[in-house]
Amino acid sequence: MLTFFAIIFVFGVLVIIHELGHFIAAKWMGVRVEKFSIGFPPTIYTKKIGETNFSIGAIPLGGFVKMSGFVDESMDDKITGEDYEFNSKPVWRRIVIISGGVIMNLILAVLLLSYLTYSEGERILPYTKVGIVGENGVSQKVGFAVNDNIISINGVAVHSWNDVQSQFVENLNQDIAFEILRNGKEITLKYKKEWFHNEKGEYLDIDPLIPAKVGMIQIDMPAKELGLKKSDEIIIIDNTPIKDWQQMTDVIRANPGENLDITWLRGIDTLKGVITPQSFEEKDDKDSDISVGKIGIGYYYEHRNVGLGQAILSGFDNTYNLIILNARGLWWVISGAKSAKEVVGGPIMIAKMAGDAAAAGWTQLLYLIAALSAILAFFNILPIPALDGGHLVFLIIEAIIGKKIPMNVRIKVQQIGMAILLTLILFIFYVDIKRLLF
Repeated sequence: MLTFFAIIFVFGVLVIIHELGHFIAAKWMGVRVEKFSIGFPPTIYTKKIGETNFSIGAIPLGGFVKMSGFVDESMDDKITGEDYEFNSKPVWRRIVIISGGVIMNLILAVLLLSYLTYSEGERILPYTKVGIVGENGVSQKVGFAVNDNIISINGVAVHSWNDVQSQFVENLNQDIAFEILRNGKEITLKYKKEWFHNEKGEYLDIDPLIPAKVGMIQIDMPAKELGLKKSDEIIIIDNTPIKDWQQMTDVIRANPGENLDITWLRGIDTLKGVITPQSFEEKDDKDSDISVGKIGIGYYYEHRNVGLGQAILSGFDNTYNLIILNARGLWWVISGAKSAKEVVGGPIMIAKMAGDAAAAGWTQLLYLIAALSAILAFFNILPIPALDGGHLVFLIIEAIIGKKIPMNVRIKVQQIGMAILLTLILFIFYVDIKRLLF
Protein backbone atom coordinates (compact mmCIF):
# COMPACT_ATOMS: atom_id res chain seq x y z
CA MET A 1 0.00 0.00 0.00
CA LEU A 2 2.88 2.37 0.81
CA THR A 3 4.39 1.71 -2.62
CA PHE A 4 1.05 2.45 -4.33
CA PHE A 5 0.64 5.81 -2.60
CA ALA A 6 4.31 6.65 -3.24
CA ILE A 7 3.86 5.99 -6.97
CA ILE A 8 0.75 8.20 -7.14
CA PHE A 9 2.48 10.93 -5.15
CA VAL A 10 5.69 10.95 -7.20
CA PHE A 11 3.99 10.84 -10.61
CA GLY A 12 1.38 13.32 -9.43
CA VAL A 13 3.92 15.91 -8.28
CA LEU A 14 6.00 15.62 -11.45
CA VAL A 15 3.02 15.89 -13.79
CA ILE A 16 1.29 18.70 -11.88
CA ILE A 17 4.46 20.80 -11.77
CA HIS A 18 5.20 20.27 -15.47
CA GLU A 19 1.69 21.02 -16.69
CA LEU A 20 1.34 23.90 -14.24
CA GLY A 21 4.35 25.45 -15.96
CA HIS A 22 2.56 25.37 -19.31
CA PHE A 23 -0.68 26.60 -17.70
CA ILE A 24 0.91 29.59 -15.95
CA ALA A 25 2.92 30.55 -19.05
CA ALA A 26 -0.17 30.29 -21.29
CA LYS A 27 -2.28 32.48 -18.99
CA TRP A 28 0.61 34.94 -18.67
CA MET A 29 0.95 35.16 -22.45
CA GLY A 30 -2.82 35.64 -22.95
CA VAL A 31 -3.70 32.18 -24.33
CA ARG A 32 -6.94 30.46 -23.35
CA VAL A 33 -6.50 27.09 -21.64
CA GLU A 34 -9.41 24.80 -22.45
CA LYS A 35 -8.37 21.80 -20.36
CA PHE A 36 -5.89 20.99 -17.59
CA SER A 37 -5.67 17.23 -17.06
CA ILE A 38 -3.66 15.17 -14.60
CA GLY A 39 -3.56 11.63 -15.96
CA PHE A 40 -4.89 10.38 -19.27
CA PRO A 41 -8.48 9.35 -20.17
CA PRO A 42 -10.85 7.88 -19.25
CA THR A 43 -11.69 10.89 -17.11
CA ILE A 44 -12.81 10.09 -13.56
CA TYR A 45 -13.34 13.66 -12.33
CA THR A 46 -13.81 17.05 -13.98
CA LYS A 47 -14.71 20.56 -12.84
CA LYS A 48 -14.87 23.75 -14.87
CA ILE A 49 -13.37 26.86 -13.33
CA GLY A 50 -13.61 29.92 -15.53
CA GLU A 51 -12.74 28.95 -19.08
CA THR A 52 -10.76 25.83 -18.11
CA ASN A 53 -11.92 22.27 -17.45
CA PHE A 54 -9.76 20.74 -14.72
CA SER A 55 -9.84 16.94 -14.81
CA ILE A 56 -8.23 13.79 -13.43
CA GLY A 57 -7.64 10.81 -15.72
CA ALA A 58 -7.65 7.16 -14.72
CA ILE A 59 -4.16 6.52 -16.16
CA PRO A 60 -1.67 8.34 -13.86
CA LEU A 61 1.30 8.30 -16.23
CA GLY A 62 1.18 11.87 -17.49
CA GLY A 63 -1.07 14.81 -18.14
CA PHE A 64 -1.67 17.64 -20.58
CA VAL A 65 -2.76 21.24 -20.99
CA LYS A 66 -5.06 21.85 -23.98
CA MET A 67 -4.70 25.39 -25.30
CA SER A 68 -6.91 27.05 -27.89
CA GLY A 69 -5.37 27.03 -31.37
CA PHE A 70 -2.52 24.67 -30.48
CA VAL A 71 -1.74 21.66 -32.67
CA ASP A 72 -0.69 19.01 -30.18
CA GLU A 73 -0.98 15.26 -29.76
CA SER A 74 -4.80 15.56 -30.00
CA MET A 75 -4.31 16.63 -33.68
CA ASP A 76 -6.87 19.40 -33.16
CA ASP A 77 -6.55 21.78 -36.12
CA LYS A 78 -9.45 24.11 -35.18
CA ILE A 79 -7.65 27.43 -35.50
CA THR A 80 -9.88 30.47 -35.98
CA GLY A 81 -7.33 33.26 -35.62
CA GLU A 82 -8.80 34.60 -32.37
CA ASP A 83 -6.40 36.69 -30.31
CA TYR A 84 -6.64 34.26 -27.37
CA GLU A 85 -5.35 31.34 -29.46
CA PHE A 86 -1.82 29.98 -29.16
CA ASN A 87 -1.18 30.26 -32.88
CA SER A 88 -2.08 33.97 -32.87
CA LYS A 89 0.73 34.91 -30.49
CA PRO A 90 4.23 36.07 -31.55
CA VAL A 91 6.92 33.40 -31.72
CA TRP A 92 8.66 34.54 -28.53
CA ARG A 93 5.42 34.23 -26.52
CA ARG A 94 4.84 30.72 -27.85
CA ILE A 95 8.40 29.76 -26.96
CA VAL A 96 7.77 30.93 -23.38
CA ILE A 97 4.60 28.82 -23.20
CA ILE A 98 6.23 25.68 -24.61
CA SER A 99 9.24 26.10 -22.29
CA GLY A 100 7.06 26.58 -19.21
CA GLY A 101 6.86 22.90 -18.28
CA VAL A 102 10.59 22.28 -18.56
CA ILE A 103 11.38 25.46 -16.63
CA MET A 104 9.04 24.45 -13.79
CA ASN A 105 10.64 20.99 -13.61
CA LEU A 106 14.08 22.57 -13.39
CA ILE A 107 12.89 24.99 -10.71
CA LEU A 108 11.42 22.11 -8.69
CA ALA A 109 14.68 20.13 -8.94
CA VAL A 110 16.81 23.11 -7.88
CA LEU A 111 14.50 24.05 -5.00
CA LEU A 112 14.28 20.50 -3.62
CA LEU A 113 18.01 19.82 -3.93
CA SER A 114 18.80 23.21 -2.37
CA TYR A 115 16.38 22.56 0.51
CA LEU A 116 17.75 19.07 1.13
CA THR A 117 21.35 20.27 1.09
CA TYR A 118 20.48 23.13 3.47
CA SER A 119 18.40 21.01 5.86
CA GLU A 120 20.45 17.81 5.74
CA GLY A 121 23.89 19.27 5.13
CA GLU A 122 26.55 17.27 3.35
CA ARG A 123 27.16 13.68 4.35
CA ILE A 124 30.83 12.81 3.98
CA LEU A 125 32.18 9.28 4.27
CA PRO A 126 35.71 10.08 5.48
CA TYR A 127 37.18 6.82 4.20
CA THR A 128 39.26 5.95 1.14
CA LYS A 129 40.32 2.43 2.09
CA VAL A 130 38.70 -0.47 0.20
CA GLY A 131 36.69 -2.86 2.37
CA ILE A 132 34.72 -4.94 -0.14
CA VAL A 133 35.66 -5.99 -3.67
CA GLY A 134 33.03 -7.44 -6.02
CA GLU A 135 33.56 -11.02 -7.10
CA ASN A 136 32.91 -10.83 -10.85
CA GLY A 137 32.83 -7.10 -11.60
CA VAL A 138 35.17 -4.54 -13.07
CA SER A 139 37.06 -4.05 -9.79
CA GLN A 140 38.52 -7.54 -10.21
CA LYS A 141 39.87 -6.55 -13.62
CA VAL A 142 41.30 -3.33 -12.24
CA GLY A 143 43.07 -5.35 -9.54
CA PHE A 144 41.65 -3.90 -6.34
CA ALA A 145 42.23 -5.75 -3.06
CA VAL A 146 40.81 -5.30 0.41
CA ASN A 147 42.72 -2.64 2.42
CA ASP A 148 43.91 -0.77 -0.70
CA ASN A 149 43.98 2.93 0.21
CA ILE A 150 42.97 5.08 -2.78
CA ILE A 151 45.09 8.25 -2.99
CA SER A 152 44.10 9.81 -6.31
CA ILE A 153 42.10 9.16 -9.50
CA ASN A 154 43.55 10.42 -12.79
CA GLY A 155 45.82 12.73 -10.82
CA VAL A 156 43.07 14.25 -8.65
CA ALA A 157 43.54 13.63 -4.92
CA VAL A 158 40.63 11.96 -3.10
CA HIS A 159 39.94 12.49 0.61
CA SER A 160 36.65 10.68 1.08
CA TRP A 161 34.51 7.98 -0.51
CA ASN A 162 32.38 10.78 -1.93
CA ASP A 163 35.44 11.91 -3.89
CA VAL A 164 36.13 8.37 -5.08
CA GLN A 165 32.61 7.97 -6.46
CA SER A 166 32.41 11.39 -8.12
CA GLN A 167 35.83 11.12 -9.76
CA PHE A 168 35.05 7.68 -11.15
CA VAL A 169 31.74 8.83 -12.64
CA GLU A 170 33.35 11.97 -14.06
CA ASN A 171 35.98 9.91 -15.89
CA LEU A 172 33.69 7.16 -17.23
CA ASN A 173 34.22 5.93 -20.78
CA GLN A 174 37.94 6.69 -20.72
CA ASP A 175 41.08 5.17 -19.22
CA ILE A 176 41.23 5.75 -15.46
CA ALA A 177 44.36 5.54 -13.29
CA PHE A 178 43.94 4.80 -9.56
CA GLU A 179 46.92 5.67 -7.41
CA ILE A 180 46.72 3.46 -4.31
CA LEU A 181 48.74 2.65 -1.23
CA ARG A 182 49.14 -1.12 -0.70
CA ASN A 183 51.29 -2.51 2.12
CA GLY A 184 53.16 0.79 2.37
CA LYS A 185 53.91 1.01 -1.37
CA GLU A 186 52.33 3.31 -3.95
CA ILE A 187 51.13 1.51 -7.07
CA THR A 188 48.89 2.37 -10.02
CA LEU A 189 45.83 0.37 -11.02
CA LYS A 190 44.27 0.89 -14.46
CA TYR A 191 40.64 0.87 -15.56
CA LYS A 192 40.64 0.36 -19.34
CA LYS A 193 38.17 2.27 -21.46
CA GLU A 194 37.01 -0.83 -23.32
CA TRP A 195 35.72 -2.38 -20.07
CA PHE A 196 33.06 0.32 -19.98
CA HIS A 197 31.27 -1.47 -22.84
CA ASN A 198 30.89 -4.65 -20.77
CA GLU A 199 27.70 -5.21 -18.81
CA LYS A 200 27.91 -3.23 -15.56
CA GLY A 201 31.24 -1.83 -16.69
CA GLU A 202 30.08 1.57 -15.44
CA TYR A 203 29.87 0.28 -11.85
CA LEU A 204 32.98 0.32 -9.70
CA ASP A 205 31.95 -2.56 -7.47
CA ILE A 206 34.01 -1.71 -4.41
CA ASP A 207 32.85 -0.40 -1.06
CA PRO A 208 34.81 1.45 1.59
CA LEU A 209 36.27 -0.18 4.68
CA ILE A 210 34.00 1.37 7.29
CA PRO A 211 35.04 1.05 10.94
CA ALA A 212 32.46 -0.18 13.45
CA LYS A 213 31.87 3.40 14.53
CA VAL A 214 28.41 4.46 15.62
CA GLY A 215 26.56 7.09 13.64
CA MET A 216 22.76 7.33 13.77
CA ILE A 217 21.06 5.68 16.77
CA GLN A 218 17.41 4.60 16.56
CA ILE A 219 15.09 5.14 19.50
CA ASP A 220 13.49 2.14 21.21
CA MET A 221 16.29 -0.13 20.00
CA PRO A 222 18.97 -2.07 21.96
CA ALA A 223 21.82 0.36 21.19
CA LYS A 224 19.86 3.30 22.60
CA GLU A 225 18.86 1.33 25.68
CA LEU A 226 22.47 0.28 26.29
CA GLY A 227 23.64 3.89 26.10
CA LEU A 228 25.77 3.80 22.94
CA LYS A 229 26.50 7.29 21.56
CA LYS A 230 27.53 8.72 18.23
CA SER A 231 31.28 8.25 17.52
CA ASP A 232 31.56 5.25 19.87
CA GLU A 233 33.65 2.53 18.20
CA ILE A 234 32.70 -1.09 18.84
CA ILE A 235 35.81 -3.26 19.21
CA ILE A 236 34.59 -6.61 20.65
CA ILE A 237 31.28 -8.50 20.45
CA ASP A 238 30.79 -11.95 21.97
CA ASN A 239 34.57 -12.28 22.51
CA THR A 240 35.13 -11.63 18.77
CA PRO A 241 37.51 -8.73 17.95
CA ILE A 242 35.71 -6.40 15.53
CA LYS A 243 37.76 -4.94 12.69
CA ASP A 244 35.11 -3.19 10.60
CA TRP A 245 31.40 -2.47 10.16
CA GLN A 246 30.73 -5.51 7.99
CA GLN A 247 32.17 -7.93 10.53
CA MET A 248 30.20 -6.29 13.33
CA THR A 249 26.99 -6.49 11.28
CA ASP A 250 27.54 -10.18 10.52
CA VAL A 251 27.91 -11.04 14.23
CA ILE A 252 24.83 -9.03 15.27
CA ARG A 253 22.62 -10.39 12.46
CA ALA A 254 23.61 -13.97 13.33
CA ASN A 255 22.45 -13.62 16.96
CA PRO A 256 18.84 -12.36 17.16
CA GLY A 257 17.53 -12.43 20.72
CA GLU A 258 20.87 -13.58 22.19
CA ASN A 259 22.67 -11.75 25.01
CA LEU A 260 26.05 -10.61 23.70
CA ASP A 261 28.98 -9.12 25.59
CA ILE A 262 30.05 -5.91 23.88
CA THR A 263 33.07 -3.64 24.31
CA TRP A 264 33.43 -0.18 22.79
CA LEU A 265 35.70 2.85 22.84
CA ARG A 266 34.50 6.32 23.75
CA GLY A 267 37.44 8.65 23.27
CA ILE A 268 40.18 7.16 25.47
CA ASP A 269 37.73 5.21 27.66
CA THR A 270 36.91 1.51 27.20
CA LEU A 271 33.31 0.61 28.10
CA LYS A 272 31.58 -2.75 28.40
CA GLY A 273 28.04 -4.06 28.57
CA VAL A 274 25.57 -6.67 27.38
CA ILE A 275 23.33 -6.15 24.34
CA THR A 276 20.50 -8.27 22.94
CA PRO A 277 19.93 -7.80 19.19
CA GLN A 278 16.24 -7.36 18.38
CA SER A 279 14.85 -10.03 16.05
CA PHE A 280 13.52 -9.07 12.59
CA GLU A 281 12.09 -11.25 9.83
CA GLU A 282 13.69 -10.96 6.38
CA LYS A 283 14.00 -12.90 3.14
CA ASP A 284 17.26 -14.59 2.22
CA ASP A 285 18.67 -15.09 -1.29
CA LYS A 286 16.36 -18.07 -1.79
CA ASP A 287 13.30 -16.04 -0.72
CA SER A 288 13.01 -18.03 2.51
CA ASP A 289 12.04 -16.38 5.81
CA ILE A 290 14.93 -15.88 8.22
CA SER A 291 15.37 -14.11 11.56
CA VAL A 292 18.18 -11.57 11.84
CA GLY A 293 19.41 -9.43 14.71
CA LYS A 294 19.62 -5.64 14.72
CA ILE A 295 20.63 -3.18 17.43
CA GLY A 296 19.51 0.07 15.75
CA ILE A 297 22.64 1.93 14.64
CA GLY A 298 23.89 3.37 11.38
CA TYR A 299 27.46 3.78 10.25
CA TYR A 300 29.35 6.95 11.04
CA TYR A 301 29.66 9.78 8.56
CA GLU A 302 30.75 13.37 8.95
CA HIS A 303 28.06 16.01 8.77
CA ARG A 304 28.93 19.37 7.26
CA ASN A 305 26.45 22.22 7.66
CA VAL A 306 25.80 24.23 4.49
CA GLY A 307 24.70 27.87 4.41
CA LEU A 308 21.67 28.98 2.41
CA GLY A 309 23.71 30.61 -0.37
CA GLN A 310 25.96 27.60 -0.78
CA ALA A 311 22.94 25.27 -0.66
CA ILE A 312 21.29 27.15 -3.55
CA LEU A 313 24.49 26.99 -5.61
CA SER A 314 24.70 23.28 -4.80
CA GLY A 315 21.07 22.86 -5.94
CA PHE A 316 21.91 24.35 -9.34
CA ASP A 317 25.12 22.32 -9.59
CA ASN A 318 23.46 19.01 -8.67
CA THR A 319 20.61 19.62 -11.12
CA TYR A 320 23.12 20.37 -13.89
CA ASN A 321 25.09 17.21 -13.06
CA LEU A 322 21.93 15.09 -13.20
CA ILE A 323 21.11 16.43 -16.66
CA ILE A 324 24.66 15.93 -17.92
CA LEU A 325 24.73 12.37 -16.58
CA ASN A 326 21.47 11.55 -18.37
CA ALA A 327 22.70 13.17 -21.57
CA ARG A 328 25.81 11.02 -21.38
CA GLY A 329 23.67 7.93 -20.74
CA LEU A 330 21.53 8.68 -23.79
CA TRP A 331 24.63 9.14 -25.91
CA TRP A 332 26.06 5.84 -24.62
CA VAL A 333 22.92 4.04 -25.84
CA ILE A 334 22.86 5.83 -29.21
CA SER A 335 26.58 5.23 -29.80
CA GLY A 336 26.32 1.59 -28.74
CA ALA A 337 28.66 2.01 -25.77
CA LYS A 338 25.98 0.66 -23.41
CA SER A 339 22.80 -1.32 -23.96
CA ALA A 340 19.38 0.19 -23.26
CA LYS A 341 18.83 -2.45 -20.57
CA GLU A 342 21.76 -1.05 -18.60
CA VAL A 343 20.84 2.63 -18.93
CA VAL A 344 17.14 3.07 -19.71
CA GLY A 345 14.50 3.06 -16.98
CA GLY A 346 10.77 3.67 -17.33
CA PRO A 347 7.57 3.80 -15.28
CA ILE A 348 8.00 0.32 -13.78
CA MET A 349 11.51 1.05 -12.54
CA ILE A 350 10.42 4.49 -11.28
CA ALA A 351 7.52 2.84 -9.44
CA LYS A 352 9.92 0.45 -7.69
CA MET A 353 12.25 3.34 -6.83
CA ALA A 354 9.31 5.34 -5.45
CA GLY A 355 8.32 2.46 -3.17
CA ASP A 356 11.89 1.98 -1.94
CA ALA A 357 12.34 5.72 -1.37
CA ALA A 358 9.05 6.01 0.53
CA ALA A 359 10.10 3.14 2.80
CA ALA A 360 13.39 4.94 3.48
CA GLY A 361 11.64 8.18 4.50
CA TRP A 362 10.74 11.63 3.23
CA THR A 363 14.32 12.68 2.56
CA GLN A 364 14.93 9.88 0.05
CA LEU A 365 11.51 10.43 -1.53
CA LEU A 366 12.24 14.14 -2.07
CA TYR A 367 15.65 13.30 -3.53
CA LEU A 368 13.94 10.95 -5.98
CA ILE A 369 11.37 13.58 -7.01
CA ALA A 370 14.14 16.15 -7.54
CA ALA A 371 16.17 13.75 -9.68
CA LEU A 372 13.17 12.66 -11.75
CA SER A 373 12.10 16.28 -12.24
CA ALA A 374 15.52 17.16 -13.69
CA ILE A 375 15.42 14.04 -15.90
CA LEU A 376 11.88 14.87 -17.08
CA ALA A 377 13.03 18.37 -18.04
CA PHE A 378 15.94 16.95 -20.03
CA PHE A 379 13.91 14.39 -21.99
CA ASN A 380 11.05 16.81 -22.64
CA ILE A 381 13.40 19.29 -24.29
CA LEU A 382 14.73 16.69 -26.77
CA PRO A 383 13.80 17.60 -30.39
CA ILE A 384 11.25 14.81 -30.78
CA PRO A 385 7.87 15.76 -32.32
CA ALA A 386 5.06 15.59 -29.71
CA LEU A 387 7.51 16.54 -26.95
CA ASP A 388 8.15 20.14 -25.89
CA GLY A 389 11.47 20.07 -27.71
CA GLY A 390 9.73 19.12 -30.96
CA HIS A 391 7.34 22.07 -30.66
CA LEU A 392 10.30 24.37 -30.00
CA VAL A 393 11.95 23.18 -33.21
CA PHE A 394 8.85 24.26 -35.16
CA LEU A 395 8.96 27.68 -33.53
CA ILE A 396 12.68 28.15 -34.18
CA ILE A 397 12.19 27.23 -37.86
CA GLU A 398 9.27 29.67 -38.05
CA ALA A 399 11.41 32.43 -36.55
CA ILE A 400 14.18 31.75 -39.07
CA ILE A 401 12.04 31.59 -42.23
CA GLY A 402 9.65 34.32 -41.09
CA LYS A 403 6.38 32.43 -41.68
CA LYS A 404 4.25 29.72 -40.11
CA ILE A 405 4.75 26.11 -41.12
CA PRO A 406 1.63 24.84 -43.03
CA MET A 407 -0.98 23.11 -40.87
CA ASN A 408 -0.91 19.85 -42.85
CA VAL A 409 2.87 19.64 -42.36
CA ARG A 410 2.59 20.19 -38.62
CA ILE A 411 -0.13 17.57 -38.24
CA LYS A 412 1.84 15.04 -40.29
CA VAL A 413 4.99 15.63 -38.23
CA GLN A 414 2.95 15.34 -35.02
CA GLN A 415 1.59 12.00 -36.21
CA ILE A 416 5.11 10.77 -36.94
CA GLY A 417 6.25 12.08 -33.57
CA MET A 418 3.44 10.31 -31.74
CA ALA A 419 4.33 7.06 -33.51
CA ILE A 420 7.99 7.48 -32.46
CA LEU A 421 6.98 8.35 -28.91
CA LEU A 422 4.61 5.40 -28.55
CA THR A 423 7.31 3.10 -29.92
CA LEU A 424 9.79 4.46 -27.37
CA ILE A 425 7.26 4.03 -24.55
CA LEU A 426 6.59 0.41 -25.55
CA PHE A 427 10.33 -0.24 -25.81
CA ILE A 428 10.94 1.27 -22.35
CA PHE A 429 8.16 -0.88 -20.89
CA TYR A 430 9.76 -3.92 -22.55
CA VAL A 431 13.15 -3.07 -21.03
CA ASP A 432 11.57 -2.50 -17.62
CA ILE A 433 9.67 -5.78 -17.67
CA LYS A 434 12.71 -7.71 -18.91
CA ARG A 435 14.83 -6.19 -16.14
CA LEU A 436 12.16 -7.01 -13.56
CA LEU A 437 11.79 -10.63 -14.66
CA PHE A 438 15.38 -11.52 -15.47
